[in-house]
Amino acid sequence: MDQKSGVGLVQQAAAISASSAYISDDLAAALFPKSDVILSDRMLSNGRQYLRAIVQDIEAEICLIAAKDFGLTHDTIIEIGNSSRGHSYGLLQKAGLLESKPLLDHVFVSVQRVELGARLAQKISQADLETVWTRHLDNEDSAVADAAMALLVAQSRDNAGPGSIHAHIDNLPADIIFALTWPIVAALQKLSGYDGPELAKAAERLLGSHDEGAATQNRARRLAQLVDPLEEGSENLHPLHDGLDLFLARLAGRSDLSVDQLIRFTAEPNMIRLVLTMRAVNLTTEQALSIFGSLDGSGQLLTPASYNDIDGEKASDLVINWSGNSLYQDAQRFLNSYDSGVSD
Repeated sequence: MDQKSGVGLVQQAAAISASSAYISDDLAAALFPKSDVILSDRMLSNGRQYLRAIVQDIEAEICLIAAKDFGLTHDTIIEIGNSSRGHSYGLLQKAGLLESKPLLDHVFVSVQRVELGARLAQKISQADLETVWTRHLDNEDSAVADAAMALLVAQSRDNAGPGSIHAHIDNLPADIIFALTWPIVAALQKLSGYDGPELAKAAERLLGSHDEGAATQNRARRLAQLVDPLEEGSENLHPLHDGLDLFLARLAGRSDLSVDQLIRFTAEPNMIRLVLTMRAVNLTTEQALSIFGSLDGSGQLLTPASYNDIDGEKASDLVINWSGNSLYQDAQRFLNSYDSGVSD
């Protein structure tokens, strides 16, 4: 064994030693999950695919902006910009820079949205689905028609087929793209050995040009704001009538919850918080049962008796609480998990 290979073995041993320290954490997470949410193999696969794709998209965009707008001619940067492999992903993953709670929450919501779309696709034909998507395009109110077209364009950009996921920078919230961009710049510098200012300048330009309004969720919210007042109190608030994105936006508007919260509710056992939200906004029993049946993926049934037994005022109070400041709610949950030991 030569000296060079010996150095390689030392490095491997050091890496194994570092990673093995987390074996107990991994085992604990597998044996004693902290949540009742079940992640299928497809969801896990989609989550990895989505995370890798958004890293690759940001990485490529930074490299292309650096070359096109700032004249960077570094061969490795050019190669990375033209590649579809996502060179930064492995380095960021090993460094633990892809494990932040906001980022993983975003990945989960994105994956669960795909799951909901796959469930709906089993209950509505493609022709009927296309009718749902295009219903508002011919509205005599030009604002409604324009908002419907903007949503349709965003949905077409997202479409990767039932059960599959597609990533696009336009759908990233500002905090997520900001949190990823600078670690990716650092990874590109390390991978290429180039530490000039062009990559940072390209990152700043990318962030400055990011338009959250182009995201599918925001375009659905805009259309919901226009059409929901016209249909207030009607029986047609339903994912099979509105499509998933517009339905979620309309329900979010009525409940003062976010679309992300509603999507998380659909992943919880028996979708109980979604059921309470529907009760809080006074959806009829028939309507609530039909929505539940369209979105549930576990084979559970919501019965008229169980829905009608929910106290509407208590449900409303809970929804109001859920709609409060998320940092405050996180702090409450954290503090409630411990005995404070504080006495008068």
